[in-house]
Amino acid sequence: MNIFFNGKDGKGWAIDTMRVDFENALKRLNIARTKNFIKADIIHNIWWNYFLTKTSFPLRFKKNIILFAGNFIDLENENYFLRKEFEKANNFASAWISPSEKQKQILEKYSEHVFVLPYYIDFKLFNIEHFEKQRILKKYNIPVELVNNKVIIGSFQRDSLGSDLSKPKWQKGPGLLINLLKDLPKDKFILLLSGPRRHFVIKECKKYNIPYFYIGQEMPEDDIKINALPFRKMPDLYRITDLYLVTSKSEGGPKAVIEATAIKTNIFSTDVGLASDFLEKKNIFTDTV
Repeated sequence: MNIFFNGKDGKGWAIDTMRVDFENALKRLNIARTKNFIKADIIHNIWWNYFLTKTSFPLRFKKNIILFAGNFIDLENENYFLRKEFEKANNFASAWISPSEKQKQILEKYSEHVFVLPYYIDFKLFNIEHFEKQRILKKYNIPVELVNNKVIIGSFQRDSLGSDLSKPKWQKGPGLLINLLKDLPKDKFILLLSGPRRHFVIKECKKYNIPYFYIGQEMPEDDIKINALPFRKMPDLYRITDLYLVTSKSEGGPKAVIEATAIKTNIFSTDVGLASDFLEKKNIFTDTV
């Protein structure tokens, strides 16, 4: 059996890391892969939207096509903006892979073959181990006096549109994050930010005097090639975080839920993606924005 992988972003976002995770899994299982789709027995898609691109057009003539619902397919919403695209892709799908039970229940109304496969996490990297907070603070040049006797609230995912960095990426719900923090006592917490395209949240933090520390270089232009933090450093940030907040409106994941729970970092999340698969009800809140 030969598998051909389809789908990539090329910018180092979740799509690309998922592809690497899938490829590594096949290596461990000794399942053959091929770069020639003609020789493939199975087309394994990583990003279902990508399957509809011109690049992927020849793959539509293959028989066994597995599509991955990496971004949440909200077919319960009558105004779902990708409904026509989904219907077109679904005509070619032999099966769907869903990262969450919530997504699986929706897809089962449109396909007979839907399987749940949560995002991969490396427990050797995201492990519960003894750590020295002072050492991590020094490693990332975080002033000790900035976080002393304060709750460190973490947010490590992008929040701005790639086409207009001054505007929020609606799926990530950065407006809710700001609303949750802007009225809290400013001397009791610090918002720890990392990753590229944090422009909107940083702008709003300055507007409302929300105390924050950004692990990266603040700049007006797109910083995707400069502020993308190596994945191996992420566990350090979770370890020094007292509370991680996910305020997204729509997610296939988010992977932050799995990463935070693996390290036993306290986390509150909106009820998106796989959150309800990993978190207790008391850790899930309703988006009221």
